[in-house]
Amino acid sequence: MSEQEKEHIEDLIGKYILNEATQQEKAEVEAWAQLNSENEKYLKDSQLIFEKSQIPSSPKFNADKAWEKVHPQLDIPGKRHVFMQPFWRVAAGLVLIASLAYIFYTQLNFVEEQVFISQNEVVTQIFEEEAEVTLNKDSEVKVAFNSRKKTGVIDLKGEATISISEDKKASWLVEAGELKILDIGTVFHVRAIPEEDHVEVSVFEGSVQFFTDEQEGILLESGEKGRFDKATQQFFKDEANPNVIAYKTRIFEFEDLPLQEVVDQLNQVYQQSIRLEGPIGNCPITVNFENESLETVLSIITETMGLDLDESGDEIVLSGESCF
Repeated sequence: MSEQEKEHIEDLIGKYILNEATQQEKAEVEAWAQLNSENEKYLKDSQLIFEKSQIPSSPKFNADKAWEKVHPQLDIPGKRHVFMQPFWRVAAGLVLIASLAYIFYTQLNFVEEQVFISQNEVVTQIFEEEAEVTLNKDSEVKVAFNSRKKTGVIDLKGEATISISEDKKASWLVEAGELKILDIGTVFHVRAIPEEDHVEVSVFEGSVQFFTDEQEGILLESGEKGRFDKATQQFFKDEANPNVIAYKTRIFEFEDLPLQEVVDQLNQVYQQSIRLEGPIGNCPITVNFENESLETVLSIITETMGLDLDESGDEIVLSGESCF
């Protein structure tokens, strides 16, 4: 969770306790509290501290009776002080502020943050021995792990394949801008390029909840892909393409796929410039590759489809007159 998000939830909890929150803000606080037992306990503790610190307002406060009750317990002489009520109201407020600050400090003090950036190569990192994150090129993650609450937040910009151990001891949440992906023990892929008009989540094991703070979103099971349109703020569900994680696995499964789509995927994974010449873009091909070099992949494709291959500088051209 970012510092801005921490401040946001702190502000909401304060408004919630003071009964100044809107219905939407109340719902957000209650949803946050339900995420785990630590959040729920924190909210209850905050409410208890506030309730214990309250002193009746002026019209209901009888200074004489209060003083008569307290005075016998004091071993000092004195007379009634008219400033007792405002003093204790201020003191109670200070106790509340100090107590809340201490709780927030003890929670935040257990948070460890790490940042990883991939530029020209695919990078894999393992967090807390249970969350593996493989970044595609030109991607970035900031991971915040709270060892006290056993919660991890992965803030992603770009593209990543995330694998969470089945026997995990912490709960993990992926954030991509306004979107959130709640892990339920799984392997999934996220494509969240800031410049693109949508965000995609593909699940290959287990399930995830794909949502925003304002929308419940959709539940994605293994083999499903979720797509969020940034313009319309709508979620869509489709079949997952296993090749989206080929940059990590180097495994391709092409089944009756048009050659142009095959070339597009190869360009993306191998970071090459491959183009087609001739009316061959729609020619279907069925073939699988596992951890093969680009040279081997192209050799098999050209032999299978009866194509010519020509290398010109940094460009590779596949040409043919028709489908084989």
